Amino acid sequence: LVLTLFPFYWVAKTSLTFPKAVYADPTEIFPAQPTFTNYLRVLGFIDPATAVKLGGSGQTLNFLVFLRNSVIVSGLIAVGQVFFSAMSAYAFSRLRFPLRDQLFGVFLSALMIPNIVMLIPNFVLIRSLGWLNTYQGIVAPSFLMTPFAVFFLRQFFLGINRELEEAALVEGAGRIRIFFSIIVPLSMTAVTTLTIITFINSW
Repeated sequence: LVLTLFPFYWVAKTSLTFPKAVYADPTEIFPAQPTFTNYLRVLGFIDPATAVKLGGSGQTLNFLVFLRNSVIVSGLIAVGQVFFSAMSAYAFSRLRFPLRDQLFGVFLSALMIPNIVMLIPNFVLIRSLGWLNTYQGIVAPSFLMTPFAVFFLRQFFLGINRELEEAALVEGAGRIRIFFSIIVPLSMTAVTTLTIITFINSW
């Protein structure tokens, strides 16, 4: 427990120390002359000239704007990715169409492609669309789905009892009604888990 929590303590200790004093004595366990100046600077309550005098760089920060942007981008990616991945996973796990398993194999092979490989193609595409420095430019490359999300939900959907869907089909429910009224409610644990993972990974 001590080994796990000590890094968090060290982060808090460093944040309460003057910038110039952080490297003065790295072995110091407790913050020398504790101050909330670093927090005030991050929140934008200290002007750049004062920040320089206190040992900072003087760079203007607006933490609340950064936080808002991160929440918007991560939230949109998490919602869009989980929604479209769930529909794709349902199609691969329940619907029957030509070359279904082969298409899933090809789709799954994208897991072997490192994300860094797609960095330049995505940048060129976003620049061509005129979406640089916009929310949609950040969200678009990851909004629809990822191979991991589809694979994760497909494996969960395969474990759901097919008799429930057959009973719904007998009662006249369509595939869309079955997906939203049966599959999704029964898969809330998997959907919630994937939403949290996606939100954290896109933060």
